[in-house]
Formats: sequence, structure tokens, C-alpha cells
Amino acid sequence: MIPFARMHGSGNDFVVVDDRAGQLRRHRKALAQALCDRRRGLGGDGLVLLSNGSQGHVVMNYINADGMDGEMCGNGAGCAVRRAWELGFFKGSETVLDTDAGAIGAALDGFRVTMRMTDPQDERLNLSLPTSEGTLLGHYIDTGVPHVVLLVDDVAQVNLAELGPEIRRHPLFPRGCNVNWASAAGENSFRMRTYERGVEAETLSCGTGATAIALVAYRLGLARPPVKIRASGGGTLSIEFDETPAEPLRNVRTTVEVERIAEGTIDQDWLARRGFQF
Repeated sequence: MIPFARMHGSGNDFVVVDDRAGQLRRHRKALAQALCDRRRGLGGDGLVLLSNGSQGHVVMNYINADGMDGEMCGNGAGCAVRRAWELGFFKGSETVLDTDAGAIGAALDGFRVTMRMTDPQDERLNLSLPTSEGTLLGHYIDTGVPHVVLLVDDVAQVNLAELGPEIRRHPLFPRGCNVNWASAAGENSFRMRTYERGVEAETLSCGTGATAIALVAYRLGLARPPVKIRASGGGTLSIEFDETPAEPLRNVRTTVEVERIAEGTIDQDWLARRGFQF
């Protein structure tokens, strides 16, 4: 039997599985596609596999719902930290999470997780993006995974279903990108909507996307830390960082709130019918 937990951060939901035995990682693409199926599986935006790392670290392998490996996922990392603590991977309130984007320090306070993110990279502001709805102004930044941020008057009015996949595959971004729209919601506060690469649809929250919005807003002189980002799923993420206007941004901390929805075991017959033998 394979134990699992269904968890979410602001509606960004995951299947989290203990893989300390090391038997799941080589099947991760097909397993993510099957488990994240919302009608025939458990449902989720992605699969999180947990295993032991060196020096007491926790290793997180994140796989998007379409089976594509993800270097990093902010809400997924928050769920990983909480679940790793529940399973006894570490004691106390702090750990280091090893991701494909790099090592992330994490502090746990109940179901609230604060993560010291990897340093942002490849910052490109004020990009002209030709689209089917005209040329839009976008801002690119990699916060562990690639993101484009577009600032609008009202995120609710965005034609996300059409523009999301178009910008996600825009020629300017050969790796593809996650696409985030943000609108001001008060001082140092924004609302967000995200079209997520690997899910290929709108997700209710995105931790690395919220981080990207906060950093872009700061660079444009529109906000100062801490920046609050209200996700479309209803939760609020908090982003802090060192204020160094003339230097690369450093010491970025993102706080997410996570919940465990349910836990159980994956049925062996269900696995066998899909060709998995564990």
C-alpha cells in the first residue's frame, strides 16, 4: 500500500506521497498523470514526492499534472514541508527542502510555512508581447520557475482562457512560462490569477507566481515589502525580501498557508490496472 495525503495551499492542490523507499520516482510522469486526474484519480495540480536528502534535508520532487517535472512549486513546497514534519522527516520547526531549483530553507508554524526562496534570475522588465488581443506589456522573472507578470486594472476581466496558453508558449520564452495577471488591491497588496505551465489551465493559487508579482511590483516602484498577494482561491500569500534597489534581489521569503484535506492509501488494484507494480 502507498500512503498519500491530499493537501492544498490557497486552493493550489496536490497529492503528496512518501517515497523514502525510492520506488516511485522512476514512474513519476505516468503516476502524476494518473493520480492528478480529477475524475479517475485523486485529483490535483501536481504530485509531490518526498524522500531523504543529505545532511538531514528533505528532498521534494515536484511533477505537474501533465507529467512534466517542475523545478519548484511554492505552494507544493509548503505542503511538502508540513507533510514531511507530520511523517517525522525532521523535528522542530525548521528544515531545508532540496528542490530542482535549489535548496530552500523553511520554517513551520502550524500550517503556515515560510520559505527562503532561491534567488530570482533572468529579470526582464517591460517586454512587448504581441498577442491576439494586441501588444501587451509583460515582465519576466524566474523565481524557481519562469514567470511572466502582466499588470491590469482588474484581474477578473482578463480573458485568461485565451491569453493564458498563448503567452505561456510565446516565442520570447522558449522554455515556456507561467502567466500571472495582477491588479492592485490596496497599499502593497495585489490580487492575482495564474495560468500554470504543466497544468495548462488556471490554478487557484501559485506561490512562485505570487513571489514574481511582488518582486516585479517592487522593481516598478509599485510596492514595498511585505507584499500581500490575494489568490483567486481565496488565500493570501505574504512575500518579503531585502530592499536593494540597485542590486539583485536577495533573501526572498514567501509565506503560505496549507491544509491537509485527507490521507489514506492508494488502492493496489487501481495501480495494477494502470500498469504500476510496487
